[in-house]
Amino acid sequence: MGKYVGIFWSALAVGAAVVAFAPIFVAAQSAPGAKAAARTTAKAETNIDTTREANSQNWVVPRMADGHPDFSGYWNSLTFTPLERPAKFGNREFLTAEEMKERFRSGLRGSYEPGAQGSEDRYGGELFNPDSVDYDATTYGLSPWQNGIKPNPRTSLVVDPPDGRIPPLTAEAKARLDVGVRPGGTFPYVVDDHHGGAVVHADNARDLGLNTSCLTQSGGPPLIPAEYNSGLFIAQNPAYVLIETETGSEFRIIPLDGRPHVSSDIHQWHGDSRGHWEGDTLVVETTNLRPDHTYRNGDPRTQKITEYFKRVSVDTIEYKFMVDDPSTWTKPWSAIIPMSASTGPLFEYDCSENNNDAVNILAGARAFEKKAAEGKPISQK
Repeated sequence: MGKYVGIFWSALAVGAAVVAFAPIFVAAQSAPGAKAAARTTAKAETNIDTTREANSQNWVVPRMADGHPDFSGYWNSLTFTPLERPAKFGNREFLTAEEMKERFRSGLRGSYEPGAQGSEDRYGGELFNPDSVDYDATTYGLSPWQNGIKPNPRTSLVVDPPDGRIPPLTAEAKARLDVGVRPGGTFPYVVDDHHGGAVVHADNARDLGLNTSCLTQSGGPPLIPAEYNSGLFIAQNPAYVLIETETGSEFRIIPLDGRPHVSSDIHQWHGDSRGHWEGDTLVVETTNLRPDHTYRNGDPRTQKITEYFKRVSVDTIEYKFMVDDPSTWTKPWSAIIPMSASTGPLFEYDCSENNNDAVNILAGARAFEKKAAEGKPISQK
C-alpha cells in the first residue's frame, strides 16, 4: 500500500511467466463473461440505495457476558476509497450522494475490467499502470462479488490531517531510504519524492520483500484493505481478542487483561499489542515491530500504532487507526476504514514463491540493467 509510481519487477523473465500463466489464472478467478459481470454489477449497485438494517432504531450493540461489545464474526474491509485524498477534493471530507454512487459504480467496473479505474489505484489513491506486466487484481476481481462491498461516503481513508494526505517524511526517514532501507514487505518498486524517492534494485533475494517470499502478508497492524481477500475473522472473550486476516491467514492474539508490553528488546512480526476498553470502543496499542516489518518503512524504535474498534451498526465496525512515529513523519496521522459484516468461512490463503520467483526476478533485474547499459531499456508494455 506504499505510495508508488509503478510496482515493477523489471524483468523479461517475469513478464513471460505472468503472460504464460495469465489465461489459466484469469479463467479460474474472473467473472464468467461480460454479460454475467454486468448482471452482477447491476445487483451489486443496489447496495447504494438499499436501506440498511444498520439504520433500524431497534438495533442495539451486541455484548459479551462481561458487558463489553461483541465484535465476533466475519468482516470485510474491501473499499474503493483511496487511502490518500485526491487533490481535487481539497479539504472536503465527504462525497456528495452522486459522487459516492459514481465512485462505487466505477470501482465495480474496475474490479473486473483491467485498467477500467484509470490511473487512480482505488486502494491507495496512487498511480496505477494498466499496461504493467505485474500482478493485477483487476483482471480477476471476484472480491466484490464474493465478499460484498458497500459505498463509503468519504473522499479518503485518511481523516487526519484535514487534507486527507499522509504527512511529509522527516529528514531522518528520508536518510533511511537514501542508505538503502527497503520499503517493507512488497515487490521491488519505485516510490515517489513524497515518500523519499527510494529505488529497490533487486540486488539479492533479501531485497525482494517479505510478501514475495511469503514470510508474512497483511496481518497488521494496521489492518489495511488488500486488493483482494480483505476478509477478517474476529473472536473474543473477556481476556483476549483474536484477529485473523484472510490474506496470509495470519493471526494476532491481543491480551485485554492490562499486562504491560514486553521488553523493548523483543520485536515481533505484528508487534506487541495490548488492548483495553474506553467505553464501547476497543483500543489496541502496538509497539515493538520488527525492523523489516514496520508500517510504511517506519522506525521500529519509535513507531506506535493505535487501533480503535467500534460497533456502529448491526453490520458495520468503524475501524480507525493512528500512526505515531516521530522519526518517520512530521506529525501523527489517522485513517478510518469501515468493516462490513460478511459470510464466512475464510479459506486458507495459499502463498508460495515455488522457488522460482526469486530466481526469475533477480535474473530479470540483471537483464534489465544490461539492456539499460546498452541504451535499450526493457519496456513492460
